[in-house]
Amino acid sequence: MYPNNSSQKSCIFMGNLSLGTLFFLRLENAFLLAEKGSFIEVISCFGNLENDLKMWCAFKGEAFIHKVAIAKNSNKDNFLYLLQKQSPKRFQKFDANSHIAPFGHGLAPNGVLVESASPHYPFTYMNDNELYNGNFTQIYEDSKKSQWNASNDIKWKDIPSFSPAMEFAIAQIMTYLTENEFSALYIPARFLGQISPFFTTAPLLLSSIIGDEARHIEAFIKRANVTGLGVQYSTIATQQSLFSLFKETNYFKSSFLLHIMGEGTFIDLLKFLEESFEGLGDSASAELFYLARRDESRHVAYGMNNVKHTIAENPAKIATLKEVVFERKNYLNAQSGESSLLLESLALLRGGGEEFISRGYEEVLELKKKMEKNRTKRLVECGIDEELAYDLSRAHTPNFM
Repeated sequence: MYPNNSSQKSCIFMGNLSLGTLFFLRLENAFLLAEKGSFIEVISCFGNLENDLKMWCAFKGEAFIHKVAIAKNSNKDNFLYLLQKQSPKRFQKFDANSHIAPFGHGLAPNGVLVESASPHYPFTYMNDNELYNGNFTQIYEDSKKSQWNASNDIKWKDIPSFSPAMEFAIAQIMTYLTENEFSALYIPARFLGQISPFFTTAPLLLSSIIGDEARHIEAFIKRANVTGLGVQYSTIATQQSLFSLFKETNYFKSSFLLHIMGEGTFIDLLKFLEESFEGLGDSASAELFYLARRDESRHVAYGMNNVKHTIAENPAKIATLKEVVFERKNYLNAQSGESSLLLESLALLRGGGEEFISRGYEEVLELKKKMEKNRTKRLVECGIDEELAYDLSRAHTPNFM
């Protein structure tokens, strides 16, 4: 029945389906998915389809081979129409383990067969060396397990009231945190649409990071509202510091500044706040900062793996990191210093009240030393020489993020 090389074949049972839109839709799909040279059997109750199928094949560039009758147990014949695909294969299968995203892969995830001539999306990041992270999957899995709800998982009604000065300090700190979290939300969001979905886990993980930051923003605003004051003042020092992050357009540089230098430092601040609220007997707020710190630790792990891999593959990239850190330092030196409102608020919170603000301020200064030490340690872990790591850490913005 079949010519030579007939190993590739498929069958469509049309039954009593008459010629029409659905009939040809099914036929079209069978040829769409078939390999060039493969045979397609069309089985129908109707024996008068030969001319129509010949015309369809001629129009589509396919081949009509022959028609035969095949008996059924009911003594009524079915008819088999044998066709062959002669048009080129329409779908491409790409190497799922490739380090370079194929052009024309569009918005399809890794492993999909993509129809030829699909549009070329202008993704910026088409090579996994530009965003490599060996622990993408693990961090993404951890993020799913660690989700929390800012409305339900914090015992807002258990938060105690404090003195007016303390409530203002808390509201001011929450304002600062919210601004920083907007920065940490918008920066990954900018790059999200520039990464080819061929590296499927990368945009999924970035999306989870963006979701984390949105939750932190919600939670910090809620905590500010508990004071009865709501969010307070935004200083130029904070705005300029965050703008120097926001204006960076290179993914590698931006990820380094945000996830290692900024959020790495932020982890120490969140721990400081967690301990401070615990000391005030506000365990609900302490839990909030514990949960936020756990999220941020994943973000830092994500960034560190990227930088560590990149430096291991290309040590010359260290010069790029040095350049971007000192560019940012020079920009901020010409703008403004630290947020005095933030420093006073942190000192008052840590001290536990205005009468102990001096002690609190000393602990804030110790926090800054700890931040610098931990930044240096993270940089060394990424593969940067200790002396340079120290210089880069010292050059980081005094506004923490």
